[in-house]
Amino acid sequence: MKKRNIFLICLVSLFILSFTIGGYFIKKYHHKNVKSKPKMYCYKNFRSPEIPVSVLIIEDLDLKIPYLKYYQELKQGKEPYLPNELPLKGMPQYSPVYVMGYTKDSLLANVVSYYDRGFWFGGSYTRGWVLAECLHKNPPEKP
Repeated sequence: MKKRNIFLICLVSLFILSFTIGGYFIKKYHHKNVKSKPKMYCYKNFRSPEIPVSVLIIEDLDLKIPYLKYYQELKQGKEPYLPNELPLKGMPQYSPVYVMGYTKDSLLANVVSYYDRGFWFGGSYTRGWVLAECLHKNPPEKP
């Protein structure tokens, strides 16, 4: 019975050790892959070119229709109401994002941000969808 217990302890220890080391390398590879993608900045200037504004991010493509409707009304000069289902999570204007890809219709871009929002607001890694036309190669000029 003792040999069996020692064997199980060794097996569990080996599993935990391999999971820890493997997780480290997977995380390292993932962040290296993200940072190899195009770096851009998220902001919109629909109202005035001199006043860039932060862009909302959605983490679920199920919110695509109300998200696009909100921005369409905003571009038309209306004062749209933010639908209840859309989160109030914005992308910082002066912090870069990495573009992972686009939707099939190229209206939304899948981006990753390393901006640190703090422990209670998601930490320093955010992945989601933003309006593709709000991506720019350079940050906005500071007023």
